[in-house]
Amino acid sequence: MTAEELRDRLLASAFSLGWNAKEEPDFVSAQFRGRPDASTAALPKVAYGIRLGAYPAIVAPVTIGKKTEMQETLRLLHSQMVIARSYMTRNEVINAHIFLCAVNPSSDADWRTVIDIAERDESVCRKVIWLPNSKNLDQSYVEFLARTFLAAPWEDVSERHDAPLDQVQGLAATLLTEAGLQEAVATAWIDIVDQAGEDLESMVERLVRARGIP
Repeated sequence: MTAEELRDRLLASAFSLGWNAKEEPDFVSAQFRGRPDASTAALPKVAYGIRLGAYPAIVAPVTIGKKTEMQETLRLLHSQMVIARSYMTRNEVINAHIFLCAVNPSSDADWRTVIDIAERDESVCRKVIWLPNSKNLDQSYVEFLARTFLAAPWEDVSERHDAPLDQVQGLAATLLTEAGLQEAVATAWIDIVDQAGEDLESMVERLVRARGIP
């Protein structure tokens, strides 16, 4: 499998959600936005820039081999992402991702450790690796997708975007309690957020007090 195929699958997944999605060649440019000269930093030889809704991303291949090889690949991709950021808005920078397609895995590689090194490194942005299973390619992609922002758990919920407000609030309360909040605290949080004209600092203070934290 190739990074190009992963790129195409990601674009298709975004389209299936009704999102705007397209290629962004500037993200893999050698030049920073507004600068005529190319960067002197070493960059990956193969990489694709894409935009999936509000999420900008770089897609690239990665060889699952030695730890040092992964670290070198990440160094190149970090340099490319720094350039890509110059073409993003401030909010988009926060949402930036690097998606990696594992190619030519070494038979004796400690691939779990190597993948863990990459996915735990969020110093520049979040990274998710697809390890294709040639015997069940589609299923391996579904499992990869479930670890990304393109996962759609709401497909199992009967809520609609135009659902009545009380239904939306009920769903929010359920999610908050499942995350560990007491039911009374979850209800208080929803009431606080719903209040118009609340400045952010005051809202945070009230949310903290609602949990009983002095």
